[in-house]
Amino acid sequence: MPISDTAFYKSRQQITLDMLADLQGAVADAYIGTDGIVYILFSIEAGQMENVLLANQILLQDCFPQTASAAALTLFGQMYGIPQKLGTWASGTVTFTGADGTYIPMGTEIGAQQAIGLDPLLYSTMADANIPNTGIPTAPITALNATAGNLTGSFEYAVTFITNVGETLQSADSNPTSATAQQINLTNIPIGGSGTVNRRIYRQKNGTGSYLLVTTIANNTATTFTDNVADASLGISAPTIDTAHSVAVDAIAVQAGEASNVSPGTITMLVNTPPGITSVINVSAFLNGSDPESVEAYRTRLMIEIADPQTGSVDDLIAWATSIEGVESASVFENDNMGQSANGHVTVRIAGPGGAIPDQTTIDSVQNLLDSWDIANITIHVSTFTARTQAVTVDVTPDATHTLAEVTPGVQDAIGDYIESIPVGGTIYLSGIVDAVYGLPGVLDVVVTTPATNQVASTVQKFVAGTITVT
Repeated sequence: MPISDTAFYKSRQQITLDMLADLQGAVADAYIGTDGIVYILFSIEAGQMENVLLANQILLQDCFPQTASAAALTLFGQMYGIPQKLGTWASGTVTFTGADGTYIPMGTEIGAQQAIGLDPLLYSTMADANIPNTGIPTAPITALNATAGNLTGSFEYAVTFITNVGETLQSADSNPTSATAQQINLTNIPIGGSGTVNRRIYRQKNGTGSYLLVTTIANNTATTFTDNVADASLGISAPTIDTAHSVAVDAIAVQAGEASNVSPGTITMLVNTPPGITSVINVSAFLNGSDPESVEAYRTRLMIEIADPQTGSVDDLIAWATSIEGVESASVFENDNMGQSANGHVTVRIAGPGGAIPDQTTIDSVQNLLDSWDIANITIHVSTFTARTQAVTVDVTPDATHTLAEVTPGVQDAIGDYIESIPVGGTIYLSGIVDAVYGLPGVLDVVVTTPATNQVASTVQKFVAGTITVT
């Protein structure tokens, strides 16, 4: 039977019944009971035929990108030079705190806790590191210097070690020394271990109050100092938290995806760390993680590019730019040289996952790809954008079965997603905000109060969501 729009397929049972019917048509009194040898043989043969028909149907579907399986679609992409995007890994820097000299091998795992019931997000360090081996500072020895000076009272001193990351806790107190309009000599000032770059001297007067900064010794060698610093010239108080026994290390998410883009102070779990490490934290955000491209999203992008004659049109530039991992959207400005009008130039401004600003590596990858197409007589510039924060306030009327508090998170997410979807140089329409919110579960009506009018970004700007207030 010829195959038309849909592959012809029969189940094993239908094939068996058709064969039995054909047999009866030829031999009217043939026994076709389910316990007969004919039925058993036909059923076995029908199973093999079903497999052949199924294989033929899959093969037919895999002949065309419109219906190809994931594996076959990947082969189509390779044939046209359009690979599927596998996603990118969020990266950033974490700071470990721990005991003197603790070695932190590359591949040490830390994590960020998600909502209850979800596995933590895992991250892995990208280089070896060591906690600075500063040692514990000891007290200096003090003695009166009879030279006239600025010190009057009884004074005790303490020392701290400073690394490139922070400062130790202060040492034990020195012996007290009294002076009357004189100076005080400090000797046996301790020298710190490896990683110590500076030391600080603090003092306390008459046994009360905080230890205040006298001076910073900008080396790790000097062991003497003469104090003649007036009380009014003292600096900060001695630290109450040890920040010196810390080291910053670059880390990357174990799995690709936007979920691993986390805010500062989120990565705090010690998952697979060496003994001696007591804590970890990311002082800055982890960025540039993007989700792997779904099969259907890839199919759509591939079909568009196959159908496009690839003449270097605006659509082509957008398609090529967004084929790079870590690029979620692209805006093309013709006759534009990085914001300046110029014939023969075009500027492509790209945005990362969730509207994030891409890093320089991603920008360079797009630039290299577009340059490789060697579009005649056109100079292509690739850049990102300046973030323009937009606050939004909406007046929402919930329906009878929902409270304002219940609908607020969904409203905020919807408005944030709408703002992030607007390309570089795009416009925030009040109607777009209303459209994003109206129809959400529990929302009966919505009125935008801020902004008062549509907002238009310049050709170098992209809107990012600011504070979204729901009243």
